[in-house]
Amino acid sequence: MENFIEQLQGIVLSNGTKATDYVESLPEKYREVATQAILNCLQKGYPLNDLEITSEGRAINRKRLGII
Repeated sequence: MENFIEQLQGIVLSNGTKATDYVESLPEKYREVATQAILNCLQKGYPLNDLEITSEGRAINRKRLGII
């Protein structure tokens, strides 16, 4: 888990929250997906808000489950 948190150092969400604080506030089972979602949003140029992060996280989970 430390590795995921380290990847988020210096990233700030649209509402001013640090990405590390956002991920650490989530239940542990969602942290890896949330980290990947934040990094994907950055790559795609999406705003870093809860809606975009959640949407991207759901897409990641669908791919993992083979739904897409």
